[in-house]
Amino acid sequence: MRWLFCGLVTVLVLSSPAEVRASSSDQSSCNRPSPDTLVVSGEIGASLAECVDRLFSDAITQLVLDSRGGSAAFALDIAEKLEGRRLTMIVRGECNSSCANYFLPLASTLVVEPGAVILIHGGVDPALVAQAESRNGSTDVEALRKTAERQADFVSRNDVPPGWLLYRDAGSTAVEGLDGAWGDFNAATKAWLVEERMARSCLRNTIVEYRVDDRGRWLSEARMRALRRQGVARSNTVECN
Repeated sequence: MRWLFCGLVTVLVLSSPAEVRASSSDQSSCNRPSPDTLVVSGEIGASLAECVDRLFSDAITQLVLDSRGGSAAFALDIAEKLEGRRLTMIVRGECNSSCANYFLPLASTLVVEPGAVILIHGGVDPALVAQAESRNGSTDVEALRKTAERQADFVSRNDVPPGWLLYRDAGSTAVEGLDGAWGDFNAATKAWLVEERMARSCLRNTIVEYRVDDRGRWLSEARMRALRRQGVARSNTVECN
């Protein structure tokens, strides 16, 4: 099934997945609190990729994530080191954009802690490349094409459903590979909150566990309302088909 999102093209033009930035107060870092655990936080860019390259080893079995995303190209650099490792991944805080796109499909087990969120808004697909090509004078088109090719290879190697990346063909706003209905979706929507139903269907090679707090809730109603005010729609009944 194809989902038609009228607002999605505008969102992706304004916030390309290749260069989504975290807030200026965020600091990229990674560290190994124990021999088997790597903690990755902050914006995904050159410094974070270098840090992961330096600290990652075969002894790592667990990856703790808290990132709003960043460069798709550098995220793919990191993801390529994680391929085949079948790590346990723990979302602590948030794992958004390129963090969600390229890291989470590689997990053997995904744990989303109480209050933590996964937000997606699409990958570097043919529609995004076509948009860049249509803007005369764009200097990043070739880099975007190369990233799109890398993403396509990554998806093929790791059996990532097109719906997880909100994939669209060139010149189209129709997202392929999704069934169901989004919650709170409207023209102002900027990103989508991945709830457990969607995560289980899209991350089909992963054991998914959304943990709850002492009140039995993953996210509080206050947090849900805050996300809606920020232009985030819930995944609701949406699934990868």
